[in-house]
Parts: sequence; C-alpha cells; structure tokens
Amino acid sequence: MVDNKLSNGSGSADLEPSLKAHRTVVRGTVDGPEDLVYAKLRDFGGWGAWWPAMVSCAVTPAGPPAVGQERAFTVSNSRAYREVLTWLDDDAHILEYRLVSAEPPLLEIGSRTTVEVKAVGPRTTHLTWENSFQPAHNVDPEVIRDGQTTAYESIIQSLQHELVDGSPLPPLRLTVTKIELRRNVTGGHLLVSLAGVEHSRLCLTGAGTPVEQGPITLQLASTNQELCLELVAANGESLATGTVAVQALLDGPVTHPVVLVDKCGTEVGTYTLSVVNSPPRSPVEAATALLFSLGKSLGEQLLQTVHFIGHDDGRWAYGVYKAADGSALTMPKYCQVLPPSQALRPERLGQLFARNAEFLYAQADLLKLLVDTNPPGLEDMPPAVRDRLAKEAALQKQIKARLTHDPAPFRMTFSGAHPAPERVIETWRDDEEQASQMVRGINPMKLCRVTDAASELPPVFHGLRDSAGRGVMELAAAGALFYADYAELMVGDLDEETGAYSHLAESAVIDSTIGGVKYWYAPRVVVYKTLAGRLSFLGFTLTRRGEAAGDDELYTAATTPPVRYTLAKIHLTCADNQVHQFVSHLGMTHLLAEPFIIAAHNVLPSSHIVSALLAPHFTDTIGINFLARQTLVSSVAPLTDSTFSVGTGHALSIFAAAYKSWDFLGDNFVGGLAKRGFTADAAADGLDNFYYRDDGFRVWNALARYVSNVLTSHYGVGAAGDEAVTRDQVLADWCVEMRDPTAAGVASFPAAFQTVAALTEALVTIIFNCSAQHAAVNFPQAEYVAYVPNRPDSVRCAMPPPPAEGDDNDAALIRATLPDVAVSVFQTLFAHLLTTPSETPASTYAALKEENPTAWGAFVADLDQLQRDIDRRNAALVAAGRAPYPYLAPENMPLSIDI
Repeated sequence: MVDNKLSNGSGSADLEPSLKAHRTVVRGTVDGPEDLVYAKLRDFGGWGAWWPAMVSCAVTPAGPPAVGQERAFTVSNSRAYREVLTWLDDDAHILEYRLVSAEPPLLEIGSRTTVEVKAVGPRTTHLTWENSFQPAHNVDPEVIRDGQTTAYESIIQSLQHELVDGSPLPPLRLTVTKIELRRNVTGGHLLVSLAGVEHSRLCLTGAGTPVEQGPITLQLASTNQELCLELVAANGESLATGTVAVQALLDGPVTHPVVLVDKCGTEVGTYTLSVVNSPPRSPVEAATALLFSLGKSLGEQLLQTVHFIGHDDGRWAYGVYKAADGSALTMPKYCQVLPPSQALRPERLGQLFARNAEFLYAQADLLKLLVDTNPPGLEDMPPAVRDRLAKEAALQKQIKARLTHDPAPFRMTFSGAHPAPERVIETWRDDEEQASQMVRGINPMKLCRVTDAASELPPVFHGLRDSAGRGVMELAAAGALFYADYAELMVGDLDEETGAYSHLAESAVIDSTIGGVKYWYAPRVVVYKTLAGRLSFLGFTLTRRGEAAGDDELYTAATTPPVRYTLAKIHLTCADNQVHQFVSHLGMTHLLAEPFIIAAHNVLPSSHIVSALLAPHFTDTIGINFLARQTLVSSVAPLTDSTFSVGTGHALSIFAAAYKSWDFLGDNFVGGLAKRGFTADAAADGLDNFYYRDDGFRVWNALARYVSNVLTSHYGVGAAGDEAVTRDQVLADWCVEMRDPTAAGVASFPAAFQTVAALTEALVTIIFNCSAQHAAVNFPQAEYVAYVPNRPDSVRCAMPPPPAEGDDNDAALIRATLPDVAVSVFQTLFAHLLTTPSETPASTYAALKEENPTAWGAFVADLDQLQRDIDRRNAALVAAGRAPYPYLAPENMPLSIDI
C-alpha cells in the first residue's frame, strides 16, 4: 500500500498571487476493471506503451513509480515536458503530478493534475482528470482548457483502445442544459449514465439547473449504447428518467431534448444534450466554421504575445527544443522570451488582419455555392438568410458558369482581392508545367544535375527513354538529365500494402476530425530537358520496396493510364510540398535565422559595422517566428497537424534531420547550388530558365560588392584590412557566441575571421538567407500553392491498386484524394496570408546611406539595374505565354523574414 504525498513546501510557491486560479475537469469511462486501468496509469513512465501521443519518455530515478519520480517526455508535435509525481494513493486509486517545465514554455503556470480511478461496474471504470492552473497575464483560460481537454480525452480514448479490441470510437462531448422543470419537483442531482453505468453526477441548483456548465466527456464502447438522464432527490430517491440513443447523438442534430418521466409516466421536465464535438453537417458549415475560427485563433495568438514579452537589456536567452531525455534536439535555437523590440509592430499586425479579411470577403461565392449545392446546409440556416440566398438566382447561375474546371470547388476560393492563378489552373496536370515548377516554383531546392546516370540513378530508372528515344546515359551526357530524391519523407507509419506513410490528423480549429488519416510517399523523380528545351518528367516512383526491377511501380506519361498518372503526380507534388514548407521554408529560413539574430544582439554593439549591416535584415523575424510557434507548429493546437500530410511532429523531425547535416558556408546559396551540380553559368550545367539561380546570383553578387565595399571602407584595403579584422575583438566574441553549444550553437560558423573576404562571405550568407532565399521559397505560394490541386498540403487516400490491363482507375478518386473543402480553404488562406507584401522591400534599402554614400549608391544602382532586367525578361515571358519569375526583383523581395 502506498499513500504518500510529496511535501516540499512548494504547494503555493509556484502560484502567482496576482493571477486567478482555474481548473479543467474531464471525466470518462473505460471498459476495463479498475485495478488494470489504475495499473496502466500508475506506471508513470510507461504511458507511451499505450498513448500514441507520448513518443518517448524517461524517468528519474529509474525503477517503480514513487512520489518524487520525474518523467521527461516528448509528444508527437516534438514538444518536451517534465512532470513530477506528487501523490500516489494505491487504496483510493488516485495519483497527482505537477508540471515542472515545458519547451517551448506553456501559457499557464502552477499546473497540477489529479487523476482519480473509480470502479462503476465489474468491467467499467470511471476516470476523472482534474487540473488546476493559473493562466499567464492576458491569456484566455479557455484556450488552455481546450488544449488540456483534448489531451485528457486522448488519454482516455487510448486506454479504451488498449483494453478493448477494435478501433476506438472518438469521445463524445456533451453539455447539459435545463429547459423546464415542474415547480413542485426539486432535484439534488442529475445522473448521466451510459449503458446502465453511472458516468457523471451533476449537482443542481434549487431550480434544477446544473451548477457545472462545462462539457462532460463520454468514451464510447459502441454506438448501440443508450444514454440515460436520471433526476435524483437530495435523499437519493429517483424522481424521473429519460433516455436517448447514442447513435442519435452521433448522427442527428447538435441539440437533443430529453424528456424526463416519473414512475407514473408523467412528464416532469426536459433537459437538452448538446453535442460539442459534432462533425460539420455539411461543407458549408465546415468551411464557415474554419474560416471564422482561423480569424479568431489568429487574433488570440497575437494578443497572447504579451505574456512572452521579456526585455531588450542585457542578453537574450536561447530556447532549446528538447528530447525526452533532456538532450537538445538538432534544431536551431529560438529566443526564449519575446523582447519588446521584436514584437510585431502594430502596422504589421494591421496588415495581417487586413489580409485575412480580404480572404474572408473573397469567399462569398464559395459559401453561396456550398449552400446552393448542399440542402442540409441551406435548411439549417436562419430563414431570412436562406430566403435571400435562394433568391439570388442570377448570382448562383454566374457561380455555376465558372465551374468549368475539374475539380471545380478549388477554384471557388478566388475572388476580388484574392485573384485566381489562371495559368496554373489551366496547366496543373501538364508534365512540363509541374517539372518546370521544380526550378521556378516554391521549392527550387531539390533538383540535382545528373552527370553519370549509371551511378547516380537507382536501377529502376536505367531503362527510361524520352519520346525521341534518348536513354538516361545519352541525356546525362547532353546535360539534359536531373533527379530529385525525397528520402527525408521516410517517416511515420508505413502501410506495407500501399507503400504509403500515414498520420492521423485531428482538427486544431474546429472540434472534430478533419480529413482523418493523411497519406504521403517518399518519391524519386527523374526530370529531363526535351528537345524543345523544356523540362518534363521522364519517370518517377512513389514507393521504396526494393532495388530490383518491378519492386516499385514506375510512373511515366507513356505507360501509365491517365487517371492513375494524375493520381501519382498529386502524391508527388504533395510530397514536394511537405519538404518545401517544413525544410526549405520554415526550417532553413525562419528557424535558421533566429540564433543569428539572438547572437548579434548579445555580442554586437549597435554601433559596430557588422551590426549596422545585419540589422535591416533581422526586422520582425523573431516576432513572426513566435507567432508561427503559437499557431502553425504550436504544441497545443498546431494548425499544420491537421492540414499537412506529415503532421507537425513528423515535419519537425524531418527538418531536424536536414539541419543536422547543414553547413553554414557549404550550404549557402552558392555552396548549395554547387552541391547539386549548378554554377552561375547555365551553359555549363544545361539548365536554362533556372531563374532562382540566375536572379539569385545577381542578388548575391550585388550584396557581395556592397558588403565588401563597406567593410573595406571600415577596416582598410588589402593586408591592413585583413589585420584589422583579425584584431577586432567584437568579431572574435561573435564567433565564440555563434559556435558555443550553450549559446547559438552553430558549430559550422567560422571559428575566427582573418580576412575581409571571409567576413564578407559570412555576412552575405546571412543577409541572402534572410532576404532573397526567404523570398524565393515563400512568395511563389500565391501562384503555386493557393490552387490546391497543383501542390496539395495533404492527401486523403493512398494510391489505389493498379487497374486491370487496358483499364484505368476511377476518375472520382482524384477528388477523393485531394483535401476536403475545409482543409483546402485553410491552404488557400495561408498561401494568401503568407504572401502579404512587405513594407520594406530591397528597393527601399537606406541603411548606411549617410555613413557610406558611395557604397550605398553603387548598391542601389545594382538593384535598380536588376529590377529593370527582371521586368524586361518577365514581360517577354508573359508575351510568350510563359510564367514570369518576379520573386527576387528588388521591389518584391523583402529585406527580412517579416512574414
């Protein structure tokens, strides 16, 4: 028998006297004996064996659970926690644990959780999770409570799945409201029972109203169960009962009246059960809920930045993503608090809200179409709204007339200030279009030049030939063969039958499953240059079953039936989108920049020449990254977990693996291209129209000239300048700060600078990444990601089995594979939001104008000439029906990562 409690005198020490305490209560039932359920929970370090969200866990000290034992664990979105067991009562079956720390920090303090396990039948156990916490200043407690509720319900559901065979049913959350009660009836409690087992006992006021207004959670064992409400007097006498079928709660309307009848059959009163987490009844409900919830979520997270505001004086502390054993993950460090100077400026916040409003206004046509084509959605609307929409026949006719593209609904999100990318909509199925997007689209970071096909390509591709009969050896010799391998996506649950990886996604915004299971592959693709000089797909695989011929299905335009080929390309572009968003974009620009910004603040005086050169390129980045950590990759409700195939946890692990092999100079713009076989000379590598490379070298060279001129003016020319650089103690301190594992921790940063040229390359590497590189991987989203079929964030189905010889897969599978309406709206909205124009493009550059007018004037002249050249080229491309590449034009390229 164990009944002890941690007594460390800290019961109130972790409470903030100025903050109100709140609590979260979640109740549920599990079909299992009390002793077995308690044993599972009592094993403080063993929850990961049955709770999938706990991906790793270590306890200190090792051994059986005991008060004082700590567990350090990570969950599926890579957040790390430390909790200590503070109470263990083996007689009453109660355990209590306290949160010690979390990385990144949580929005609450003093979090303490109590779990009570109680038998309510031979094989039925009732669980009560109760958490007390204090929300940080200006944080809505409901935001915290919603996150805790989701976690506790997930634990209860996982326990049910562990103890009962079969797939678990999602928990059912209900609120109970009194409608009417006879005046001569006074109840003390309202009992909620499921399948004859009491689940909850709600205390009532004298008028019969439940005292607790929060939802109750029911873990369902079967949809054939019956839920009973029983009104009980204060002395325990049963006064009246009423029932409702669980299936009706799942399938019917949101609100269900339950009439209570006494033993004589007389109606005593009516209570309503409202399903909190009911699935959207129609696409219109799902889309509208998502749209307005996203706006609300964005506003809440922006306001909550106040809690994390720290200070600008002294050092900024580095935050570290941690694994369960407390070791640091291989990810760039972040700013542990939000310095006031780094919070997003009100003007920028206004732009983001305005951009969000633009998108909402542009959805009028989509919502009206959904209402028109979904009678349940129309019938559920208020009569005045329904009648008005139904009368707008002319508008409905106009909307339907626009539905000339398949899949049609994806076009409907574009209107007004959110114009459609017409060229992409017309050409997204074309091989040449998709292949060329690999050099001028959102992710120009994957394609590699092939010089020796026999050694550089897997055997499955060795027999490929183009329409002119050229084999891979000949194409490689002609400088016309390229390859991309997405091996980094080999994570997650692998399905042996389909060869696909999967992730169960829960909605972070509307309280139901959206899209369910998401799928992805780790494809390999061979691209070639046609005789006409255009890029196209030579062939690709999605699976990785083996190296022998026939192990993996090879998709080519000539040999694969059209529908199946389109399905395979949807999976291919979805895979590229995962790598783009989480590695090329979020990881290698946003997150990568943050330790450089912190280190510059910590050791570079604002008057130092290096600080003056870097400062314009660090504006708003920490602020925008903070917002991303609270929304896109949040630990509580990450939007990306339900909208991207790989989910948040897998996404961060994919980036961590890429960052582990990243090298500061070896992977900069020039070095990264060289590793993939490309130089500044298109004639040398055979890849024409690689505008990311062409414009990028123009920007890189302009920056190199400018930074070199400024540094030479400051330090001196030749050997004298190099010696001055070597003697600069601030630079030496900067190198130490950047490389120190306890500080910025960038081990590949130079150990010292001994020449002006070396310092120039380092600064240009940082500046280019914070300006041109981010522009190149972010702003094409408006053109190439906003239209969902072109680059879906997620897919809902794995590849179907191959059809019979001479047949094809059903064309309906294309629509079934692409995301549903709600997730598609999210993708289009964020493509619009993330491409909000900057207030400070490179064309407005004014730093050091007064201090070094000669260098500044030459730099501005270089930028002006680049702008004219890009404008002239893009005009010619548009005239020829080709896609322009405006992203590195100085008027479009932000100076910093400010979105």
